[in-house]
Amino acid sequence: MSNNNTSSSVIALSKSQRFKVQAGCVCLMIATSMVWLSLATIQAPILQKMDAMKYFSLLTIFSSLGISIMTPIGGKLSDLIGRKNIIIIAGSISAICVIGLGIVHSIIPFMILRLLLGAAQGTFLSTPYILAREINEPKDVPKIMGLLSSSIALGGFMGSIIAGVLTDMGYLTLAIIFPALLLIIGLALIGINLPNHKREGKVDIDVKGIIFLAIALSGILLALNYGPKMGWFDIKIIIGFIIGIIALIIFIQIEKKATEPIIPLHLFKNKKYNVLLLIGFICYFYMNGVYAYAPLAVRDVLGQSTSTAGSLQLPRTIITLILPIFAGAWVGKSTKNIWKAMGIGTLFVALPLLAMSFTSQNTNVLLYFVAITITGIAESFRSVSITPAAQSTLERQDLGVGTSLVNFVNTLSGLVAAAVFGVAYDINTKANPADVNNIIAGINSIFLISAIVSFVGFMIAILVVRKLMEVKE
Repeated sequence: MSNNNTSSSVIALSKSQRFKVQAGCVCLMIATSMVWLSLATIQAPILQKMDAMKYFSLLTIFSSLGISIMTPIGGKLSDLIGRKNIIIIAGSISAICVIGLGIVHSIIPFMILRLLLGAAQGTFLSTPYILAREINEPKDVPKIMGLLSSSIALGGFMGSIIAGVLTDMGYLTLAIIFPALLLIIGLALIGINLPNHKREGKVDIDVKGIIFLAIALSGILLALNYGPKMGWFDIKIIIGFIIGIIALIIFIQIEKKATEPIIPLHLFKNKKYNVLLLIGFICYFYMNGVYAYAPLAVRDVLGQSTSTAGSLQLPRTIITLILPIFAGAWVGKSTKNIWKAMGIGTLFVALPLLAMSFTSQNTNVLLYFVAITITGIAESFRSVSITPAAQSTLERQDLGVGTSLVNFVNTLSGLVAAAVFGVAYDINTKANPADVNNIIAGINSIFLISAIVSFVGFMIAILVVRKLMEVKE
């Protein structure tokens, strides 16, 4: 893939150093994914032991909130103080928090550590993707992105299984802290082999921008999370949106005057970058529907067992473990393959979700297994195309924050989708939530919305991205 900043964007490392840094990044992604899925698997037993099950949803939101807030901030900080520093500092905090979660026995310190863990993970989460661009040749970046994507799938798969087995064996503490070992190995590999490239001269950190961005995201994201449960016209939800919007307006004014803005507003004047942000948002939109509502449909509409519903993701997981590496190698061969990969990443969601939107009590459960497996193909091509393409549009000094914004928009998509799907489901089931026909109507509306959004993404890929990306290599 062509980029006029190719030579200035690559950190010179020996072959051995590059391999070790890349291995460290893989360890970080596997460990982080392990933490996510292991805690999701055993959070209920942990809270039951503390007699604190009432905090279940709040803790889940704490994690996503910390990650969402710190993802764009962490990207900018890595531009200023260096990728290595960010990984070592935030990664160490993450490891300490994971170990701490296994040691504490009361809810307040557990909640504090959970919030800090999410914030620390958000701070360094984009850095492996940034380093993929900085330590490798541009043609190799999609392949490395595929490797990172496969690492996340592997970590999630292993994390939930290992945590469940250890918990059943009575080793709850070990079930919490075991990902910390791989995290520490990753930190050591990166710390020893990666030089710290940071901004020359005095570093001016936009503290006011960080504060108001945190307030804006907290207000808006908490309102989006609680809106479907409390009602969109609840005074607390309205106040949350108002606080978030006001803080966002103030944040924009601060960024216009800041020497080193947390989010450089000039990024949004880049048409190609904006289109890629939009495609990323669209590609993530359907996931909440598949993860949350497909199991519900299999259990409550098709009448299948909970174990069958729980195994829906297994074929998809296998696909996302293997295919991204090969998809990345294919994308790296030609710039023209980027829009094709995005087309696959959207069309292979739109078609299976459209098929699922005709669910009835007579639907064969095999349709769900096949459809969700196909979305794994889409995810494999998405993961190796959008971020490398977005990086190729960025100036060297904006690489960190620009990459982080892609990840942030992806996260934001899931939160927006959850709110939209909650409204769609509630509208159809409000009269009688237990009526199977109402449940069918609610689920089908969610799948249809997902299919439509993904088809819009497909049209953008073939009509807009194709023209932007088909340039002479």
